[in-house]
Amino acid sequence: MLRDMVVEQRVELRNVEGRLMETETQADEQRLVLLLTGTRLEELRRDRAALQKRLRTSEQRVEELKKVNVELRADLESQAAELLAVGGRLTASEGELQLLRRRMENLQAQDEAQEGELTTLASRMTTTEHQVDSLIEQSAKMAFYAALTESGGVGPYNTPTVLKFSNVFTNVGDAYSPTTGFFTAPVKGVYYFRFTICGQTNQGSMGVQLFHNGKSIIYNLQTRYNEFFEYLSNAVILELNVGDELHLVLPEDTSVFDNVNNHSTFSGFLLFK
Repeated sequence: MLRDMVVEQRVELRNVEGRLMETETQADEQRLVLLLTGTRLEELRRDRAALQKRLRTSEQRVEELKKVNVELRADLESQAAELLAVGGRLTASEGELQLLRRRMENLQAQDEAQEGELTTLASRMTTTEHQVDSLIEQSAKMAFYAALTESGGVGPYNTPTVLKFSNVFTNVGDAYSPTTGFFTAPVKGVYYFRFTICGQTNQGSMGVQLFHNGKSIIYNLQTRYNEFFEYLSNAVILELNVGDELHLVLPEDTSVFDNVNNHSTFSGFLLFK
């Protein structure tokens, strides 16, 4: 019986040893699990710390975003007010645009009417230009010849006096006026002028002065006393512009003579343009 009990005890001891070894193996496994758990726990702690840091950063960012949101709301309200103002201005501008369109339509209608008038004026201008060309062509034919008077002596006077050659024989182009004694150039060109003055110097000095646009060109004077007629003759070639004037003047204290025999004459003609 003791042998059987010893055998049983040995068997039981082996079982206990097996169980002990199994327990130790489990304990080792638990230790490994615990070690891994501790490592994982440290990692979780670090992750938690990082998450807390990120959370604080996120909270700060949220606060900043809240401030920005407030500012954006204020800007949005300001922009909304500006938008309303712009809308009002836009409405007014649209009204002005409509008004401008109507005005433009009126202006276009006026332009069309003016174009018609312009066409008419252009036609009239063409006709006028033809007429002007015709007049210029006619005025290019210019020549005059006139005697002073048939009444005898002229002068002397206390002041210079324009000589009016009133006895006109030729006046092609009507550039010479016997009423005023002035010649007016109808076209630009080169002209030839000649005058002859008669006088009796036993009665005093005789003379004549030619003026171009108020400027003296020739001044002829004869003071020799003689009971017979004396003559002064001279000629000029002048380049004149349209509207230039020429006339002869009797100087003060001088006299000239003319009668039906045409002793004193004034003439001129256009040489070329």
